[in-house]
Amino acid sequence: MMARHTRDQLRRFRTLTEAQAVLGWAVILVLAALVGSIYVSQASRIATVGRRVQMMQAEMDTLKRENAALERQIADAQQLNRLQEEAARLGFVPAGPDDIEYIIVPDYPIASSINLITAPTATPLPPPPDTMNQALWLALHGRVTGFVQGEANE
Repeated sequence: MMARHTRDQLRRFRTLTEAQAVLGWAVILVLAALVGSIYVSQASRIATVGRRVQMMQAEMDTLKRENAALERQIADAQQLNRLQEEAARLGFVPAGPDDIEYIIVPDYPIASSINLITAPTATPLPPPPDTMNQALWLALHGRVTGFVQGEANE
């Protein structure tokens, strides 16, 4: 009877072990399929983004060429001889001294409306040092002062 009970337990144990092995392999296969699908999905997204980048770079190159062509057209349109020809075609003529009329505006504040820029006055140079010690002191003082103020005197 004991042998039969042990055989039954062994059979149940083998069945349980086989079920556990099948379940383990099933879990491994499901995980492998999940990892594979994630990998394929990411690779697909990367390829899609890479293609978009290529398309945008091609569009950017096209726009750069168009901008360069427009800049050439603008430069051609702004050439002085072209502007003079167009002005002559429209009936403009160079103004002579008799063609210019000046308008006098009474009570026009001249000094307050124009910001006069004054030239900076030159500061006189200090006299040269008399001795070598004074020259060294001035050079050292200038370096230290420049260092403190954050200036590099090279």
